[in-house]
Amino acid sequence: MNETRIETLIETLIETPNDGMTPGSVGWKLARLKALQERGIRVPHLFCLTGAAYHRAVAPVADTIDSLVRNTDLDDWNQVCATSTRIREVIAETGLGPEVEQALEHRLAADFPDSPLLAVRASVIGAQGQGEDSARNPFAGMSDSFLYVPPSGVKEAVLSCWASAFSPEGLLYRHRQRLPFSGLSVAVGVQRMVFGERSLVLFTCDPTSYARNTVISASWGIGEGVVQEKAPVDHYFVHSRTGDVESVVAHKTTMVTLDRERGHGTVETAVPGARVDIPVLSDEEARSLAQLGRDIEKIFGEPQDIEATFTQDGLVHVVQSRPVTIEADRHRIWSSANVSESFPDTTTPMTYSVARRFYWLLNHDYLRRSGVPESELHDLHETMTRLLGFLDNRIYHSINAFIKMLSAVPIFDSVRRDWERLVAELDTFYHHTSDRPTGLRARGRRTARLVTGWARVARAYQTLPRDFKDFQKQWSELLREVRTESTAGEHPLKLVADYRRTWRTAGQLWGITLVNYQFMVLFHKAVELAMDRWGIDEQDTLFSQLLCGGRQLKGAEIALSAVHLAEQVRADTALHDLFLTGQPHAIWDRLAAGELPLQFTEGVHRHIERYGDRGIAELKLEKSNLRDNPWELIRLVQQYTASDLTVTAMEEVERATRLAGEALLHSKLPRARLRRAVLLALFDRLRTTLYYREAGRYMRSELFGYSKHIIRALGVELHRRDVLDDPQDVFFLDLDELFGFIDGTGSTRDLAGVAALRKRDLERSRALRPAREFATGDVVTTSVPQQEDVSSHAAQGVDGLRGLGSCPGKVRGYARILSDPALDGEFPADSILITRETDPGWLYLMLASKGIVVERGSLLSHTAITGRKFGIPTIVGVPDATRKIPEGSLIEVDGSTGSVVILDEAPR
Repeated sequence: MNETRIETLIETLIETPNDGMTPGSVGWKLARLKALQERGIRVPHLFCLTGAAYHRAVAPVADTIDSLVRNTDLDDWNQVCATSTRIREVIAETGLGPEVEQALEHRLAADFPDSPLLAVRASVIGAQGQGEDSARNPFAGMSDSFLYVPPSGVKEAVLSCWASAFSPEGLLYRHRQRLPFSGLSVAVGVQRMVFGERSLVLFTCDPTSYARNTVISASWGIGEGVVQEKAPVDHYFVHSRTGDVESVVAHKTTMVTLDRERGHGTVETAVPGARVDIPVLSDEEARSLAQLGRDIEKIFGEPQDIEATFTQDGLVHVVQSRPVTIEADRHRIWSSANVSESFPDTTTPMTYSVARRFYWLLNHDYLRRSGVPESELHDLHETMTRLLGFLDNRIYHSINAFIKMLSAVPIFDSVRRDWERLVAELDTFYHHTSDRPTGLRARGRRTARLVTGWARVARAYQTLPRDFKDFQKQWSELLREVRTESTAGEHPLKLVADYRRTWRTAGQLWGITLVNYQFMVLFHKAVELAMDRWGIDEQDTLFSQLLCGGRQLKGAEIALSAVHLAEQVRADTALHDLFLTGQPHAIWDRLAAGELPLQFTEGVHRHIERYGDRGIAELKLEKSNLRDNPWELIRLVQQYTASDLTVTAMEEVERATRLAGEALLHSKLPRARLRRAVLLALFDRLRTTLYYREAGRYMRSELFGYSKHIIRALGVELHRRDVLDDPQDVFFLDLDELFGFIDGTGSTRDLAGVAALRKRDLERSRALRPAREFATGDVVTTSVPQQEDVSSHAAQGVDGLRGLGSCPGKVRGYARILSDPALDGEFPADSILITRETDPGWLYLMLASKGIVVERGSLLSHTAITGRKFGIPTIVGVPDATRKIPEGSLIEVDGSTGSVVILDEAPR
């Protein structure tokens, strides 16, 4: 065969990273090694026999192989094994064929002239991209690899690799996954064997929980010891946010290495005595490997299962990277990261059932406004009714349900990562496997839908101010109408009918709040992209400062109203003395009797009328709000009266913060006036969306306040009829049980028994400290994981506590750890508030604090917004802050860097 013919043959049958190696020619496993090499990851040199080489050699017996498989009962394991053995014999008898053999010999001589030991690895190429290490079907361990192979043994290894596509496991896997047997081929990678002294498998997400924490299994010797469980392994868990490393060191007696007696192949041998009980990896090496894993994950855009080895010189060589397959239909990902701001800690079944209904109507209207067809809305109905879960009396987001639902929105794929980060505040890695059809026509339809979706978004932004104003007007009119109707003595069926009518009307309005959320995410992303592109650092500080100003947010408006009342109290000596010494209930009784100054009395009533649905955990129906307990406003005004807070001073703090942000931006872009103008315009748009968001949140509180009023009235009526032991027991039913009892569609008449059982459930749940995020397989049968079990695999020290700096400033003070804003006792002026999360009911404590540290939240969370608004150094997202910071200890909080330093643990 002449030289030109050989070169042409080699190009057809063999590829290197420099001339091919696509998934279609060499399979996903080997194509990914090429991608790693191109991005600078150290991968041992290799070349690949393509799927074409397999077809050229196996073509004469392809019909025989197809017939053997076709005539096998693939549910009979003995038949499967027999067929596999026969196919191996057929392939071995056929051999490589003269052309493939000659091409292989030529390439071996050219690429490995020093005749090193080699690794020979199979990579199955399936029809329609469903080959080994593809995203949906990894075929992990289904094909063979041969290590420490001399050049003279490569031919035999290639034949074995080809035959391994029909191993019993491979046949059964394809059968159970309903994958076709025809059309497959096998590529083979021939790679220089590196002499690994230590080897590992690394998952870039915890396979038990999908947390982003890196999990590493490592052993002495080569990777076969880890992959095939031939050697004891150490385990390392690297926390994604803190970098903390937990290690579980095994007693490592054996390892897999080169069979030096034969000069090739592998052998299990004893670990030298000095290494039996020492860690394979240092903590620093584990952190370095975790960073390598994150780099590789970024290359492929999904969590990875990576095999690598350390050579004696300390260099890491990657020999494989495949996607971690997450079967969305068999797991549920739960998160309380965002929902806990609205429904903190435990709550009742009634609150959950109303919240679940609210999420349904909210998202149904949003999808309708986003152009999702009625047929899809119908198909998504069950999903939208299950956006929330109720586990151990706590409300969680079902991330699976949210992703499935939002995937129907045409533009969602474009903003999904930003949604996960800014709205869902996800820390776990969740990868949704799409069931959407593939093919040119399907892609064309998606592209057309995406274009239409973005056009609809552009129109929606133009009409957002008008639409939101209409929403506010219609809701105010509806609320005014339902609040003028007395519930006293009203028939229960009439109350139920009124409730359903109100919610039905609300369901046609509320989607605009999610349209606004959509723009909040888009503008936040636009600001980040612009600052990244223009090389601007101190971005967290700029966000904190430049989000101040603009229209007054609803929460700040309510707080300033209360501060104004306190100023009126301080201006009247007699009233001031009364508020410094009197009890809230007694002061309220005098106000209600008309014994206090008229202007102040009218101001209090006006505040309650406008903001009476504000309260501690105000969305929990079992909790009273200001409208129910108006003397709580007196208590709040007392707090502000005892301080020196004024409306003018608070507004000046906000103005000064905004000016500081503009000055900082000018220092970052001193000669780029246009870029500064663009960023300030984007921040202005983002502030507007935040204004709408906070307004929508308070209107939501009004809807829940109305619901609370109706449900409480029904509880009183059922208690009067001896159906419930206590009127408050109504909150231990769900809405369907309550309404079903009243209108005859319920499934039980023993509501008192149901309530008693649920009350015992709640007491048990209160003792738990649940995880922020966790995964469950198949069915939730036990209590949710406790925080200590999932936040990290190792106890973390108190040094170096760090979170997300949300409002700049450095302060020192004494830690005051609270789980409930209903404060008993003093709250000294030099206190720093430490808690798990806040809601608007915490506002008075937040304003009284020198600094704020919370375990949860994001740059756009309630805590962060409040801190920025009033210039309080604030840090969110500090893991286990309430456990690690001793009560009463002297601490330093840096709201710029996000660090918390414990200066003196001795309580004051």
